[in-house]
Amino acid sequence: MLLQSSPLLTLWWFFFALSAIGCNHSNAPNDGNLTLSGKTYLLGDAQPTSGVHVTCAGVTSTSDAEGNYELRGIPEGKQILHAERSDCIPSSDTIVLKSSTKRFIYLSLRTTTIWGYVSNVIDGAIQGATVRIADQAVTSDASGRFEFLPIVGTSNALYVEHPLYSSFETAVALDSVRKQVNVTLVRQLTLTPYITEDAYVDESVPDANFGSSKSLLLSTNPPGQSGNQRHFYLKWEFPQLLRDQRVTLQLARLQLLAPAPPASSSVRIYSVTSSWAATSITYNKQPSRGALLESTDARIFVGSYWPVLTTSGISQLIEDFRANRPVFGIVIQGGAPDGATASFNSNEAVLNPPKLTIVLQY
Repeated sequence: MLLQSSPLLTLWWFFFALSAIGCNHSNAPNDGNLTLSGKTYLLGDAQPTSGVHVTCAGVTSTSDAEGNYELRGIPEGKQILHAERSDCIPSSDTIVLKSSTKRFIYLSLRTTTIWGYVSNVIDGAIQGATVRIADQAVTSDASGRFEFLPIVGTSNALYVEHPLYSSFETAVALDSVRKQVNVTLVRQLTLTPYITEDAYVDESVPDANFGSSKSLLLSTNPPGQSGNQRHFYLKWEFPQLLRDQRVTLQLARLQLLAPAPPASSSVRIYSVTSSWAATSITYNKQPSRGALLESTDARIFVGSYWPVLTTSGISQLIEDFRANRPVFGIVIQGGAPDGATASFNSNEAVLNPPKLTIVLQY
């Protein structure tokens, strides 16, 4: 006897057959054969850009000269697409892949606003300094402040110039949205303190005063003789700026000009530690002599300035000045071994008086 099939039995056999041949295959996980590709751009630029590192699901590509990138072997489903370049702000997006697809990536250039102050350790805020970076130039205001428009890139050189200070240059990392860069400029200052008083004394006329003489005479007693000793005193005021320990002495020089015939002299320069006046000093009434500052054997030439005291000797006087020890100028002694007299212009000379030069830095 043949069995007659019912409609319900027929439907059951249909679903059993479908499951047996894999009708649900489209719901199975992708085996990593999807491709993600596209182009990279800078935001606001219609032309593609190169050198962007693109990463998704552990697969990495770098966009080429036409901005093209391609990532193969991306699994289906939710993924993180990351893109970065050194001069750009990194970008990360969540994407859902169901099939191979193209996706454009847009990056924003990294920008940094640089600002700060220009100053000096003693002078304080510096107005009018020219500050440059990239293609921008600004001028510091009365408070020393400067600020640039946002700058693109990862690093750049900052330049600062001012006519009274040494130029400054430094590399600046453009690694944040806003960055403060303070600049301390160094100043080199040349001063020429005025010789306030000078005079020579003469052993042969021990009570005579030569404070108004246009000459400063120097001689020593030759062997076996006496009464020929002549030496001279000079005095000046150091600037109060030198009391500041942040000020350093770079160069100092006291020069004298000899209008008389040249002479070879052995010269010793001492500090003076008690008060004296050019109008009253005599050989018999001389101030106290202090430490030896310098000694030299020199050939003195007519019409040329002779550096009688250099940085080494003047720096010792500055140490005394800073320590509030008495500083009343110097005395120059010595002369030619044969007793010949050397003559130098004094402060009363019309031309070429003693010249003191001091170069400071702070």
